[in-house]
Amino acid sequence: MKHKQPLIIAFDTSCDDTSVAILEGRKVLSSVVSSQVEIHAQWGGVVPDIARREHEKNIPMVYEEALKKAKIKIEDVDYVAATYGPGLAIDLEVGLAFAKELAIKYNKPFVPVNHMEGHMFSGLSLNTKGNGLVPGDMSEVEKLFPALGLLISGKHTELVLVEKIGSYKKLGETLDDAVGEAFDKVGRMLNFGYPGGPVVCEFAKKGVSGNIKFTIPMKNSGDMNFSYSGLKTAALYKTKELREAGKQDKEWVYDFCRGFLDTVIDSLNLKLKMALERNHSVKTLFVGGGVFNSEEIVRKIGNIARSYGLNYIYSEQEYRGDNAGMIGVSAYFNILNGKYISNVDEIRKVDRDPRLSL
Repeated sequence: MKHKQPLIIAFDTSCDDTSVAILEGRKVLSSVVSSQVEIHAQWGGVVPDIARREHEKNIPMVYEEALKKAKIKIEDVDYVAATYGPGLAIDLEVGLAFAKELAIKYNKPFVPVNHMEGHMFSGLSLNTKGNGLVPGDMSEVEKLFPALGLLISGKHTELVLVEKIGSYKKLGETLDDAVGEAFDKVGRMLNFGYPGGPVVCEFAKKGVSGNIKFTIPMKNSGDMNFSYSGLKTAALYKTKELREAGKQDKEWVYDFCRGFLDTVIDSLNLKLKMALERNHSVKTLFVGGGVFNSEEIVRKIGNIARSYGLNYIYSEQEYRGDNAGMIGVSAYFNILNGKYISNVDEIRKVDRDPRLSL
């Protein structure tokens, strides 16, 4: 069967999920994710060495399943793509090595992909239905720029000015803990287990705003950077104070989660508004990262975007966490811009970059 767009196989092993996806251009034909959450839960967080072992065990099976679901043979694929950073070094290595060997064996061009670029443009997948803003034609995609990207995940909180795909200027980033880290650490304080962030967001739905308050971090810094270590410490002291006062967790936990989530959203909105006030030419807001699994955060950030008359682009929920589907979308743009490697020796030289930035 002849395909109009290039067929791409994409890999992501940047943290604790083993993921392989097949795409036709920006359309995801299959996306398989093998999660390690249950394994790492007993340790209270991701253990890189255990994650690597699981990646090595899972990647051949995930690869075969992705091909099977897409009804594609590896010989039919036009490009092989993989995350090369940022992420956990020994885990990145697994997917990167597997993908490189595949590209060399089957004589396919190789596309190294920045994981954060994948998060940013995950909403440009043609599988995105929710916001109805995703253009199929590339000339229409180009009209979305200049844009802002807001990326919030376990390890990253970033505001990025996007002149066009491939041209980025970081406006602000976390100085310490990222949003996702802070959520999980607060979840641990409340004995929610790992990952605690989704439980915090769920409990917040039953809480009352204003009953428990926290100071908005970096409120008066005058810049667009983020910091969540102070908020995390304040949350720790608050839990101790409430428990030492003899109050049972069930008496205050919903209001506590509500207050914490409100503060995080307020901090994101504050910096986002600052970025928009200083960059009037922006037409679109792209958001991405696993913390956007919270529909409330998606909605509240969306209110800001719409109040400034921006296009607001975010992915379907299944593509908000780490996944190879978003890596394939980013790879597609790289392919259009000629950012791929055909020479075998050059493919072999591609190395992981755990601290890679946009």
